[in-house]
Order: sequence, then C-alpha cells, then structure tokens
Amino acid sequence: MTILTAVDGETVPSDAVARGAELAAAFDVDHVVLHVMPQDVFEKFRSAASGSSGRSVTTPASYGSAEGRAHQQGSGEEYTVEDGERHATGVARDVVQETLDEPEETILKGRVGEPVEEILSEADRRDAQYLVIGGRKRSPTGKALFGSKTQSILLTADLPVVTVMSGD
Repeated sequence: MTILTAVDGETVPSDAVARGAELAAAFDVDHVVLHVMPQDVFEKFRSAASGSSGRSVTTPASYGSAEGRAHQQGSGEEYTVEDGERHATGVARDVVQETLDEPEETILKGRVGEPVEEILSEADRRDAQYLVIGGRKRSPTGKALFGSKTQSILLTADLPVVTVMSGD
C-alpha cells in the first residue's frame, strides 16, 4: 500500500506533500508524489517542438524544473509522452525537494493526461491507502465558474481523500 499525494507544481512548499509524508511514516508505507501534466499543456509542447527549427521550446513557469529546463527541443524533434512524463516527474521532484527534509525517501511520478482521471488511476494502480490533495479556498461563485479538480476528486474517489487547504 501507499500514500499518494498529487501536486499541481504551483504551491511550493506543499502542505499536501508534508501531510502525505507524515501519513506514510505513520503507516510505514511508501509515499508517492504525482504531478500530472495536463493534456492541453502537453499538446502545446508537442506543437512547439514539431514546429521548431533549432529553437528551444518555452515552458510554462510550473514546468521550470531543472529536468524541464534541460530538455531542449530543436531540429524538428518530437516531444513525446515519455518526455512529458519526465517533465512532470521533474515538477514533482522540485516540489518534494522544496518541502521535505529527506526527499530521497519519496517516490516521484509524472503522468500526462487529464489530471483527475490520471490521479485516480494512479491511486488505483498503486492500491493507495489514502490520496492527499491540495485545495484552495474559493467562493461558491468561483467554484461554479471555474470548476474544481479537488471537488471532482472528492466526488469520484473510492478511497479516503485528505484535502489540505491553502489560503491562496
């Protein structure tokens, strides 16, 4: 069994990662931190790579990990799903390193796809005991207008979900 913590890469350090590590230590199970690169972001990288001719692909700020910066596309090289997953793993690595004192004990995972679907699939694949996610406090109007990945996970998960709220 594992504790799976999903991160968006925008909140660093991550209270969700800290709470996931605490749970994993308490239950003496593995702690897996997952970042999912959304499909639309992946498609932008793929388009930029296929349309480049010796130029670098510009990455969004949340994909500014050392691994992501090191990945330079040029000469028409294709940006593959494996590249996206390595990139997403780099985001998870950056969040964990900025959050935990002993990050080497954490398993890092990156995926490409629709975040809610990929997070729940990874929880199922790993037989996760708990899923730990972050959330942001928003008004009811904000939730209605913009939707919520956190809310979607809470409504569809078939395992216990720990939601660590931030004030942002």
